[in-house]
Amino acid sequence: LLALDRDRIDAEVLFPNGPGGTFFYDDAAFELDCVRAYNDGMGEFRRASERFIPLAAIPYMSPIETIVEEVERAVRAGHMGVNMLADPSAAVKGLKNLGDAFWQPLWNLCQDLGVGVHLHASAGLAGKLSLPQWKGYTRRQSHCVSTLRNFCTATQIVPYLIFSGLLEKFPRLNWVFAETGLGWVSSVLEVCDHEWEKNRLWNEGMVSRPSELFRRQVYVDFWFETVGIEMRDYIGIDRILWESDFPHITSTYPRSWEAVEHSLKGVSAADREKVLFRNAARLYRLE
Repeated sequence: LLALDRDRIDAEVLFPNGPGGTFFYDDAAFELDCVRAYNDGMGEFRRASERFIPLAAIPYMSPIETIVEEVERAVRAGHMGVNMLADPSAAVKGLKNLGDAFWQPLWNLCQDLGVGVHLHASAGLAGKLSLPQWKGYTRRQSHCVSTLRNFCTATQIVPYLIFSGLLEKFPRLNWVFAETGLGWVSSVLEVCDHEWEKNRLWNEGMVSRPSELFRRQVYVDFWFETVGIEMRDYIGIDRILWESDFPHITSTYPRSWEAVEHSLKGVSAADREKVLFRNAARLYRLE
């Protein structure tokens, strides 16, 4: 709270390191205990201050009924979203990808509760879809490369959400990309629209234009960019969030307002309000 006050930030969304979960221990009962302990701890943050917005971790190795029960429990405790792997099948042996019917009870629950599905950074895909790190990097150089990988993995997740039919099947379910920036979004949307038109995918039941689906259900964020924000109308001004990326090395803390003024130079007051707080208030149902 002192850090928020120093940076003049009203509230923050609490993400775990990585996508969350302890599936790598290969013990479903242990994972469930860890997830419950984490969610309980984050619930305590919410009770301590409404300026904290926690996101629930998921026990991936449990049956879907247990996963749904844990998300329901976490939301009752104050969690305002869930943190998800982009492709559970790539991380946990035997699990299904997001478009599989296995996950539909969770999507139905999140849609009914009004909580968004969050994909943090690479959402678990950096090690699966990236070149191996060159060993000649310094520590800081390596971090620069890893930050850029977050943007690149998001470019593969958005087309999956669109062309798998997930967005159309669950039209009130929001998907939130955190720590991925804005610069990639316009290119991905333009390509998706082009492919949709060229392949006449409306003949296969995909009646909505990809960019329209994106603007209806997907949120993206930024913290230092200027070029990306210039594309705000094409991306969808109602779907852009600002972040400080605290406490990472790339964070704007403790001079976030300097970064805001740099990125939003020339942006109208109405658009500034949407990016800085109104969009987040709508997404997280804040008063």
